[in-house]
Parts: sequence; structure tokens; C-alpha cells
Amino acid sequence: MQPLHGRLTVGAPPEPVPGVAAVERWPDPGSERDGLVGLDRNERVAPLPDWFVAELQSRLTSATASIYPTPVVLRDELADALDLPPESLLVTPGTDAALRAVHLAFVDSGARVVRLDPTYAMIPVYGRMFGANDVPVGFNRELELDTGALLDAIEPGTRLVILANPNQPTGTVLDGGVLEELAGRCAETGALLVLDEAYHGFSRVTGVPLLARSEHVVVLRTFSKAAGLAGLRVGYAAGSPAVVRALGNVRSAGEVNAVGIEAARLVVAHPEVVDDYVRLVDEGRRVLEQRVKALDVVPLATAANFLNLRLPGSASPIDVVEGLRRLGYLVRGPFDELCLAGSIRVTLGPPDLMGAFADALEEVFSELQAAPTDPL
Repeated sequence: MQPLHGRLTVGAPPEPVPGVAAVERWPDPGSERDGLVGLDRNERVAPLPDWFVAELQSRLTSATASIYPTPVVLRDELADALDLPPESLLVTPGTDAALRAVHLAFVDSGARVVRLDPTYAMIPVYGRMFGANDVPVGFNRELELDTGALLDAIEPGTRLVILANPNQPTGTVLDGGVLEELAGRCAETGALLVLDEAYHGFSRVTGVPLLARSEHVVVLRTFSKAAGLAGLRVGYAAGSPAVVRALGNVRSAGEVNAVGIEAARLVVAHPEVVDDYVRLVDEGRRVLEQRVKALDVVPLATAANFLNLRLPGSASPIDVVEGLRRLGYLVRGPFDELCLAGSIRVTLGPPDLMGAFADALEEVFSELQAAPTDPL
């Protein structure tokens, strides 16, 4: 075989498949976040307890890095904690990988997939990648969802109903009664109800009890939010053994890292890590809600660790987001969706952090009110 010299220009590489070509995604953030308080990605914004970090460090050895990881022990401990058989659980690198596995296993070109709109961004992205027949069900201006319309959308031939619950970015949650109805409708039509419970730690609403009564339900969870392990990428899927087997068949080899497995095991053994942080977030939410009302800002109801703030008509979300950035805080906004128009989204945290953020928001509002307006 002759070696290649110089640049070859004959022909072109293959084009990506249509589903991938249709997707446009932003690159992951980098150094532009340095020195800023990130209240835009719904991460844990308080340190993990010192004892937790010390215990995790004590579990890490040379073998942790040099031997391929096995999630079996974590799976079995999760099974005990959830009172589920081990064969009903699959450990995944967060809910993102579980969502991808659901699409790989159950979605082909034209498959009907019902979802909320807006919802977690990767749900429609995976739908486009795999050529799904996307069926969004939207919220009104008051962030109310017509559950009757959602049930009606689950027609015979629907493959998946994917619901983030609590939903992001709306912060809304469907209660147990609605989940029961949805599970029944999916059983009637042969669909799979996929509940992305990434924010379950803050809402405590869950579809896990449905698993004992229906093979048409799968629950996805992550250790990234309430547990605060976003950097370690650990989660799991829970469902019938047949569904979990299908998801396991499309997983990557050794996809969950060993450090993440040990950290997740520590959280399962010490649920107070989650409970204590949820209490802090709830206290911080009350502080922020009270403070923003004095600015004529409307805090929208939330069942997650973020708060949507509907700004008064005189305040531009773009200007507020930029003003907060100048003062050291990153928040999310503006939003294109009508139900979140005129809003910004803030990750919640402990009361002292929320108080400092409220000070910054007040300063931004004062600056905007003092700024001269352009003459007509």
C-alpha cells in the first residue's frame, strides 16, 4: 500500500444521515463561565458535605482508574432502595443516555412520539435524530397543560410518550392521578410511557409505583440534580425486565465511570445528602420569591430546583440577563415559547445565595430604570 502524501481532494466524505443533519446544537460552554455564578444550568450550587467528599476519596484506589467499571453493585443497591427486582434496573450515564437508549431501542423513522412543548431540549433533538413523528402538546400562557389533549394525543400506533416530570423549563409537574391515566392510556394503545424524573428529588412525585402494575412504564432518573453529581454522569432506568433488556442491548461498553458509581452508591446509602439540599433549596426559593415581588416580578410555581421569573412589561429579559452577567450571575433567558415569554429562569440554591442574587437583580432593575431612553 502506498503512503498518502499531501491533501487528497478527490470526492467528498459521506453526508450525515438526514436525522443528524437536521439537528443544530450549541457547543459545550468553556472558559467564558469562569468567575461567574452559574444559575443557568440547574446544578447543585452549594458544596457537597465535607464528610461526603472525604468518604468518596477514601473509596478511590488505583484500580478505580485502571479497571473497567461494573455498575452491578450500584444496580443491586438501587433495587433494594426502590424495592424493585434488579432485572428491572439499568444504570446509565445520566438520564441523557437513558433517553438516547429509549430512542435507539424503540424509535425508527416515522414512529409517533408524544411529548410536552416546551420540554427538556434533548427530547426533541433525539426525536429528530431518529426520524420520529413528533407530536408536541403545549402549555398555555399560565403554564397550564390540557391533560385531556395529552391523553387524546396518545392514539393507537403511538410508540412513545416522553414526559419530563417535573418538566423543564416550565417547572410544572403532573400528579399521580394524571400519571395513572396516562399509563392506562398507554396500555390501551400499546405505547411506552417514559417518565424523565430528573427533578424528582425536589417534587417527590414519581411513577415508580406504576412499575408494579404496568409493563408500559419506564422511569428515568439522574444523580445530577438533587444529589449534586452532575460532573460524574450517573443515572438509571427502571421498568419491566423486557424494556430494561432492550435498553441494555443498545448501551455502550463500560459507559458509566467508576468514580460516578462510587459516588452514587454513597448517595444511595446516605439519602440525607439529597434531603438536606432539597430543604436548603426550598428555603432559598421562599427568600427569592419574597424579594422579587417587590420588583413587580412574578415568580411562577415550580416543582424543581429552578424558578421562572416573569418580568414586568417594562423590563427586557435580554437586558436583565446581560445586566446580571455584568454583576457575576448567569441565568437563562429569553425564551421563544409563548408560555415563558418575558421570563428568565434562575437555578435555586441556599438562602444566602438567593439573597445575594436578589440584591443583584434589584441593582439591575435600578440601572435599567435610570437608563435614558432613545428619543423618537
